[in-house]
Amino acid sequence: MSDSEYAPEVVARIQAVLDHSAATATPEVGRLFAREDWRCDAAAFLAMWQAQRWCTVSSVGPKGQPHIAVVHAGFGADGRLTMRMFTGSVRAKDIAANPRVALSKNLDGAVAMVYGRARAVPGTEAERQGARTVEVEIDVTRIYAMKPRMG
Repeated sequence: MSDSEYAPEVVARIQAVLDHSAATATPEVGRLFAREDWRCDAAAFLAMWQAQRWCTVSSVGPKGQPHIAVVHAGFGADGRLTMRMFTGSVRAKDIAANPRVALSKNLDGAVAMVYGRARAVPGTEAERQGARTVEVEIDVTRIYAMKPRMG
């Protein structure tokens, strides 16, 4: 899906999250992701995010330890960010106990980080690669996105 395929209200919703995230970023994060000349707008962010499906997702383990995995995650036409996970995985257990997740992507020098709360979507279970999977929806709370740095 290209960014031009998103309804204006979806792009506006993503832009609002980007704007709020930049406005409330810590000074350290703001030095990179809140700079007007470096930050992506919603159209650029969606284009970068959708250019390839692979990203890194981090969840929080039962003792606070991070778990990182490479997954396919994408924004649908409705603006929902979803991924699939194996129902018996470490990630599934992490999300059931603590829904906080972070996803990141780096593509040709552009960087994006998405924070949110994940939940398994009931009724989406399916057999994939010999194991049970379920769709996971991420309620996006923050987005930081930076264009490739020029010069």
